[in-house]
Amino acid sequence: MGQCLRYITANTDTEEQSFPLPKAFNTHVEELNLDALIQRADNLRMNESRKMESFELLCDHKEKFRDEIEFIWRFARAYGDMYELSTNAQEKKHYANIGKTLGEKAITRAPMNGHCHLWYAVLCGYVSEFEGLQNKINYGYRFKEHLDKAIEFLPEEPFLYYLKGRYCYTVSKLSWIEKKMAATLFGKIPSATVQEALQNFLKVEELHPGFSKSNYMFLAKCYIDLEQTDAAVKFCNMAVLLPCVTKEDKDAQKEVKKINTSLKR
Repeated sequence: MGQCLRYITANTDTEEQSFPLPKAFNTHVEELNLDALIQRADNLRMNESRKMESFELLCDHKEKFRDEIEFIWRFARAYGDMYELSTNAQEKKHYANIGKTLGEKAITRAPMNGHCHLWYAVLCGYVSEFEGLQNKINYGYRFKEHLDKAIEFLPEEPFLYYLKGRYCYTVSKLSWIEKKMAATLFGKIPSATVQEALQNFLKVEELHPGFSKSNYMFLAKCYIDLEQTDAAVKFCNMAVLLPCVTKEDKDAQKEVKKINTSLKR
């Protein structure tokens, strides 16, 4: 069930400990007010190659703004970015655990803030990668709960529907045995269909056309499952036209090539 609940997590690290980081942080920190810091961190993060710089900027200001909710959820998000950027399993676990702890702090302090629920859900998914089956299932339910809350507060955010689509698609592929195990452990069976996944991925495209190569890839997969080959081909072709920027883009590109090959048989 490893792949099944990537987005669907436990906690060991509660505070930053001595841990090897890619490079030293600034020894001289420019004094910024909260608004200026947020704007700079957000702008840096828009560039994939500068996400680490955005993370370091937030680290440099954590003592000053550690109790500001707009800082806390961004700091959690930045730990999620570092999880994605890292290729070392222990580093990834470290970043995921600290990010999840920050996410918990965020949702406790601001339960009506959709960004807090979004990034808490994402970090739960990351931590679950290092958990056993029972925790994976447990955090699958938690992921879904906080994703739904985030959608309630941020109904126009396409990334949320992309995550919801992935969740639905993953759950739709669970075997009967996996569903039975979930029901045995937690008293309820996770349910979702390919059609539900499709509606979420289409909502992403409605809100933000060309949102990502991965969204087009999942649209193609849904249409294949629903035996609508022409639509699958259409979205494969649209996926190929988007640039490869992130690791997720590169993984999606490989998957799209496989799908195209299978469709031509």
